Amino acid sequence: MINLFLQTRSWVLQSIFLVRQSLKISIFFGMLYLAMYMILPAIPGMQFVGLFSIFLWPFLTIFIIFYYKSMAEQKLFSFEQCAEMIKPKISSILLVGLFSFFYAILLSSLLGSDIASLVEVSQKNQEHQYTISDFSGILSKLMVLAIPFMMMTWFSPLLIVFKNYGFIKSIKSSFAASLMYLFQIALALIGIMFLFLILVFAVSMTLSLFGGAKSTLISFLLSFSTIILMAIFIASTFALQSITFKAIFK
Repeated sequence: MINLFLQTRSWVLQSIFLVRQSLKISIFFGMLYLAMYMILPAIPGMQFVGLFSIFLWPFLTIFIIFYYKSMAEQKLFSFEQCAEMIKPKISSILLVGLFSFFYAILLSSLLGSDIASLVEVSQKNQEHQYTISDFSGILSKLMVLAIPFMMMTWFSPLLIVFKNYGFIKSIKSSFAASLMYLFQIALALIGIMFLFLILVFAVSMTLSLFGGAKSTLISFLLSFSTIILMAIFIASTFALQSITFKAIFK
C-alpha cells in the first residue's frame, strides 16, 4: 500500500514539474481546452462547436501529450513529427472521436430527464434552494457512465499513435490498464484537484484582504485568477496522462 502512495506522489510531482517547466504553454493548453469544451459550447448558437470538438479531442490530446513526452525526454517538440505520426492512423483516431461522440449522446439522453426535472422545479418555484440531494441522481449516473468512458479513452489515442494499436485493442488495453492502476490514477487526480482548490482558496483569501473600495477590481482579479488556475489544473491532468502512459506502457 505504501508503494502505491509513493507511486501516486511521484506521478503528481512529475506532472507538476512538467507544467512548471512550460507554464506559458501549459496555460495555453488549458485555455484552449476551456474555450473548446466549456466556453464556446455554452454560447447560444455555438453548440455545434461542442459536437465538432468531440471529434478533435483525441487529436488535441495526442499533440499535448507528445509535447509533454518530448519535455520529459528533454527533446525539442516537433509539430511536424507529431503530425507525421498521426497521418497513417487518422482513421483509428477518428473512431475514438466517433466513439466519444456516441458516448456523449448516450450521457445526454440518460441525464436529460434529470436535468429537465430540475429546470421544471426551478420554474415552478423560483425560491427553491438546490441541495446536493437534487443533484444526487445526475451525479450518480454521471459517475457510473463517465468513469468507464474515461478508462476506455485515457490511453486509447496514445496507444494508437505511439504503440500502433488498432481502435478495438486500444480501447480494451486502455480500460485494462486504467482498471489495473485505478487507485493510483484516481488518487493522483484527486491530489491535483486538491492542490488546485488550495490555490483558489489562497488567492481568494489574499485578494479579499484588498477588498472594499476596489471590490469590482478585486472581483475581476479573482475571476481572472480562477480561470488561469483552472487552465493550469487542466494542463496538469494532461501532464499526468503523459506520465502515467510512460510509466504503465514502458
